[in-house]
Amino acid sequence: MEINGVTFRDFACASANMAAGMPIEKICEVLGLELPVWEDTKNQWNGKMAELSHDDMKFYGEVFMNPKQGKFANAAGGAEGPEVALAKHPNWSDYIKMERHYAIAQDVGVEIDLQKEYDVSMTEFSQLAMHWGGQIQSAMQENPDSDKMRELLVEQGELTEKWEAHFNEMYQGQSANLSDDIDF
Repeated sequence: MEINGVTFRDFACASANMAAGMPIEKICEVLGLELPVWEDTKNQWNGKMAELSHDDMKFYGEVFMNPKQGKFANAAGGAEGPEVALAKHPNWSDYIKMERHYAIAQDVGVEIDLQKEYDVSMTEFSQLAMHWGGQIQSAMQENPDSDKMRELLVEQGELTEKWEAHFNEMYQGQSANLSDDIDF
């Protein structure tokens, strides 16, 4: 099925690249559409999401981890593949630090700028999450009772505790509760 000549996979790739920062003009150029036609196409595909197959929805979720696919494989702008994020942060410990920072900041209502703090976009942060989550899942499937798996879980626990303590201290006294400053 196509809407205005755009397949679902092209729509998914366009959406993922737009979320990764590709300008709307570039999206339209890659798809060969004028802006009003893209807006109509986007609205129609968004309206059909509930009708899509499990495989289509799985692709839609996964393409946000690697939006450089299909017509967008060689398009400039937006996110690169996960290898770029891994080159910036090749260690699991880097990701655990970022993840704890992001989560704890959000808990107190602070929106951190991942680009400024860690030189990664939200898409790259998601790519790192998928990569390291996949590594852990593979190790679990390989042999959940192995010494390697036990060591990984201990390391994860230690790093998580270390960074939680650090960021909890950093954001101590900050709160996301809007009623904290209201006297009743």
